[in-house]
Amino acid sequence: MPGSQLAPRMRDPSSSTPRVTAVVVTYRSRAAISTALASLAPAHAQGLLDCVVVDNASDDGTVDHVRTEHPWVTVVANTVNVGFGSACNQGIASTHSPHVLLLNPDAVLRVPDLLCLLSFMDRNPRAGMVAPAIRTPTGALQHAGGAPTPLHLLVQACRSGWLPSNRAPIHPGGDPFQTDWLCGAVLLLRRSMLEQVGSFDPGFFLYFEETDLCRRAAAYGWELWAVGRSVAEHVCGSSARTTGRPLVNGCIAEHYFRSRFRYLVKHHGIVNAVTSEFAEFTIMSLRSFARLLLGRDIAPYRTRMRAPFCGLPPLRHPVRSQP
Repeated sequence: MPGSQLAPRMRDPSSSTPRVTAVVVTYRSRAAISTALASLAPAHAQGLLDCVVVDNASDDGTVDHVRTEHPWVTVVANTVNVGFGSACNQGIASTHSPHVLLLNPDAVLRVPDLLCLLSFMDRNPRAGMVAPAIRTPTGALQHAGGAPTPLHLLVQACRSGWLPSNRAPIHPGGDPFQTDWLCGAVLLLRRSMLEQVGSFDPGFFLYFEETDLCRRAAAYGWELWAVGRSVAEHVCGSSARTTGRPLVNGCIAEHYFRSRFRYLVKHHGIVNAVTSEFAEFTIMSLRSFARLLLGRDIAPYRTRMRAPFCGLPPLRHPVRSQP
């Protein structure tokens, strides 16, 4: 079932609406965001792109910094943290462009790479979502595919580091390939797809909102593509690290596991979701106990064992923003 619905918008051929609006959601992102916006500025100067920054009540001066240092950017300042998906919806709803670029504040996408994604969408009208290859400072590559299932949870609990067979890295310069999941850190969306499918489900406070959108888009027959000939850069988790909370794979553990459970309930049913979490918890408890007997560190399991168990994300705050 779609999340927030978007009313179709007709583009006025005589207008100067750019082809793309970048939506950047921020939370305590002052230290990182200037690099991201600097990568978008040339596209704005060419008339290709507008940018909306939606800030989730940062207390580090992000809003003032963006307004002062990047006056070409439209800023929406929320008075409370409404979550990533809801903030994206605010940015999307404020735009009229035929494409929406989601860009994390610690990510970089330059003009040639944006044009590469747009060109691919032009040639593939059923491509509703496309993502570039993403490099991280460690040299790791972003993967595509492998949306979670209850079975995946069990296998991963038994075999650390296991990945589904349809999960693959997006290699820079590699040929495009179709997939069932794309990372939301750098993601180009077709507006006509959003108008049919709906935007992000606001029930996901943080994480798995793009996983849910990918699944809904595919259900409507839209294609998801990884386009390695376009390359972005992503620091990964810069905002998450400022919270001081336990992390798992660069994500805040509390939100990650709550959102994962909501995703499983929504798409696989409450019985399968609860059963898989119980089984995962049991397997990890047994593995932790065995490691203790052998005198080994249980750090790989400690974060998961302390995270929410069969918990849903907190109720979303009402959206309020300042001009």
